[in-house]
Amino acid sequence: MFVAFVLVSLLLARVVDVQGLGAARYAAYGNSELYQKVTLPALRGAIYDRNGNLIAVSVPRVDVVSDDFLVSNPSTDLGALSRILGLAPSALRSALTQRRGYVTLARQVSPATEAAVQALNLPNLTFIPDPERIDPAGNLFAPVLGVVGFAGTGLSGLEYQDQSLLQGIPGSEEVAVGAQGEAMPQGPRDVRSARQGSGLVLTLDQPLQYEVTKVLSARLKATDAASGTVVVLDTKTGGILSMVDLVRSKSGVVSPAPQNLAVTAEYQPGSVMKLATFSAALQDGVITPNSKLTVPFTIYLGGWPFQDAEFHPTEVMPVRQILAQSSNVGTIEIAARLGARRLYNQLRNLGFGQRTDLNWPGETAGDVPPLSTWWASSMGTIPIGTGEAVTALQIADAYNAVANGGVYVPPRLVQATVSPNGVEKLVTPPPTHRVIAAATARELVPMLELVTLDGTAVAAQIPGYSVAGKTGTAQIPNGHDGYTPGAWMATFVGFAPAQAPRLTAIVTINHPNDFYGGSASAPVFSTIMNYALRHFDVPPTAGTGRS
Repeated sequence: MFVAFVLVSLLLARVVDVQGLGAARYAAYGNSELYQKVTLPALRGAIYDRNGNLIAVSVPRVDVVSDDFLVSNPSTDLGALSRILGLAPSALRSALTQRRGYVTLARQVSPATEAAVQALNLPNLTFIPDPERIDPAGNLFAPVLGVVGFAGTGLSGLEYQDQSLLQGIPGSEEVAVGAQGEAMPQGPRDVRSARQGSGLVLTLDQPLQYEVTKVLSARLKATDAASGTVVVLDTKTGGILSMVDLVRSKSGVVSPAPQNLAVTAEYQPGSVMKLATFSAALQDGVITPNSKLTVPFTIYLGGWPFQDAEFHPTEVMPVRQILAQSSNVGTIEIAARLGARRLYNQLRNLGFGQRTDLNWPGETAGDVPPLSTWWASSMGTIPIGTGEAVTALQIADAYNAVANGGVYVPPRLVQATVSPNGVEKLVTPPPTHRVIAAATARELVPMLELVTLDGTAVAAQIPGYSVAGKTGTAQIPNGHDGYTPGAWMATFVGFAPAQAPRLTAIVTINHPNDFYGGSASAPVFSTIMNYALRHFDVPPTAGTGRS
């Protein structure tokens, strides 16, 4: 009797706990088995060019998912489902018999396809929201925009850099499910709507981007080049109006590069780097534009010979001619007067060896060797751009500083954000700072203009407009303290109109068969800037006429 009494007492205590004291707890356990929480992905914010053209947008799509444990006869409606999803019946039958419980049959199907599948009334199918990221302009901006992954997460480029802004806030809901995981007829509960991500308005200009892509693509084909990059800047604001990176396959097909080479690929630039030597030497009074130097064809430093591109007897050259004709020997002589420390300081001052304010994912800082590592021959290599590594954007920024009277204007891609309810907010640009004295910049402009009038870049001339700029031709290192035979990088960088700059641009062409910057890259600059100046209604230069 006593044992029975104890058992009944324990049973009663358990009943009181379940139905009284622990009722809420056990009800929650039951609900957790009946309801499952489902994430509702947020629509990603759209991206626009400076004119409001849509260049990246997320559209509603769903994944068609099957619970194959609920498939009793995989042949039922197999033909209709395979036709709607565009799957071979054999592949669909294989997917429905995996016995995994969750099988994705199709990703990111359109609303029309979703409706057609739902009309089949197959109990084993569910539809999971999975928005698709599309570029209405095709792949025109692909290296800049980057890639969005399956989970709606930016994986590269601008989509990755501004992921937190673009992604929005996911929502959720609880849906009732049966013992075998099937959806129950009652509606969802505890619905929390997703919040759409913010949009971006870029400085990029879609018509210019298209024109640059067309011109650069044609040039890569004409010169059998491996790749090419063009960056066009709004001189005054630093806004990037066009940023194009193209690669050419061995079969000759030109396509967008897999990444933004303008900031992720470093290269030895050649003579465009002479800007550091000339700007520092002019600023410190070491030379004037009219100073004359005796320039031989060859000079030796650290036992290594350095020569000009074309043979000439020893001659007296004014500084402006040394720059216009891109004399390596004359530049090295000026660098010797300047000294290594002042040259190094000016390289750093102009932004080389540092990442730009763009803060791009995977951006390289390039390489300016510390003074402590310089060899005796470094005062021959570094002044002429073969002893350091840079990016195309760094070069463009340095010349843009000259165009701005010596003031460095940081590059920028995003000019505004757009809230989910459509409110646009301008993004505060990074601060500017002076890198070259104003008087020095005024001296440099006509010297750089002479490069295009009677120097190495006459092909950069633009009918009706004055142009200032510089060529660069450099061998490509082989990674083993030497250079790859026949491999060159051709560069032209400049701004226009020369005396009242509105646009700055750089063109780099990798591995062209016509390897000089003045013949491979300068014509591209001329063509795209001719279009850009008129596209942005920049008046012709007074006195040059229009042809």
